[in-house]
Amino acid sequence: MPRFRILSLDGGGTWALIQVRALQEIYGPNKTGHEVLHNFDLVAANSGGSLVLGGLIENLPLSEILNLFLDATRRSSIFAPLGGLAGIGNKLLEDTLGLGPKYSASRKFLGIQATLPRFGGTRLDQLPKEMDGGAGPWPRILIPAFDYDLRHCMFFRSDLESLANNTIRPQAPTVAEAIHASTNAPIDYFDQPAIFPTNAGYAPHRFWDGAVAGYNNPVQAAVLETIANRQPYACADGPIAALSIGTGNTSLPLVEPGLPDTTDAELVLHQQSTGLPTDIGTMAKSIVSDPPDAATFAAYLTLGGIGCCNPDEPANEGPLVRMNPMIRPCYTNGNWTLPDGLESTEFAALVKLDMDATQQSDVDLITRFCDLWIQGPVPNQAVRTNELFQTLIGQNTFEAAKVAWLSISQ
Repeated sequence: MPRFRILSLDGGGTWALIQVRALQEIYGPNKTGHEVLHNFDLVAANSGGSLVLGGLIENLPLSEILNLFLDATRRSSIFAPLGGLAGIGNKLLEDTLGLGPKYSASRKFLGIQATLPRFGGTRLDQLPKEMDGGAGPWPRILIPAFDYDLRHCMFFRSDLESLANNTIRPQAPTVAEAIHASTNAPIDYFDQPAIFPTNAGYAPHRFWDGAVAGYNNPVQAAVLETIANRQPYACADGPIAALSIGTGNTSLPLVEPGLPDTTDAELVLHQQSTGLPTDIGTMAKSIVSDPPDAATFAAYLTLGGIGCCNPDEPANEGPLVRMNPMIRPCYTNGNWTLPDGLESTEFAALVKLDMDATQQSDVDLITRFCDLWIQGPVPNQAVRTNELFQTLIGQNTFEAAKVAWLSISQ
């Protein structure tokens, strides 16, 4: 029987351009959104990944979706700076604690709606039965958010009859509304929870980014959604394959006895002092972290993948492929070294670069980082590694991950 194919797209703000580049490498640089969606039966996406999904739903060419992140004007429609008294007040907070909201949630919603003029106002559960150009039926759509008032995860679905659905609401929000909720990173980013002002069914509810609920990487949620619906999704007796694409993560080794050290301080972590400003900042930004042994590893095992703890015989075949460039040093001859092609200043800048990279120089650096990942020098995030970043499960280069996905998805 044909495989049931899942696409999962992490959150990560502007860094989501990496996901578009990966899809271009797999399916072609100018494929349309519906041509890409035709290759999947279920798509889950959070935050920046949901913006990519919105472009796919809108049937934009991948090159145009990429431009949503590369073009400064398009970026500013999503990351719209606060102005007036709100901007001044939050600037004082940022000067005091080192963090505070910088962008307008309400203006972000307008930017999303303007980006998706065709399908942005369509309810998720009322997308047309067929995609454009005979591309076939729509994949099921799953977008996580965090209900600010109820303090639990909210999943927005195109399939209201899903056996994993626990809401009695008779309708789903619009595509733009779901993306607005899922992209609304709190505390250090947007100024207030997302609301749907004209949607009576959701009017009392306010939302934060799905990462707050633990779904910055939504692949495990996508896998469980599929397993809960094995019979209605006609995959009870067939294999399930998942492609999980990230937005770049940082993983530095902590300096401690028994592990290699280096004279290059940028390549390793040193324990920092604790305190309220540091702790608040760490907590606010930890929601976008995805260690290799978290959601991806859990989803891999859930789908029947085989565990491994021997880097000499890694498990590089399995039901899940992870594609994600890593900002991390390489373990070479007992030492930590820079990845080939990256200069020390570039590596240090990438480590410090936040997900809301809006300056053109920052976006250019992310693009260069992505180029090196696709070409090979920058490592790919395997499903699981050890403390020396040796691969235990998965693929350690983009090309190997691409080959693995094309092999299991056909």
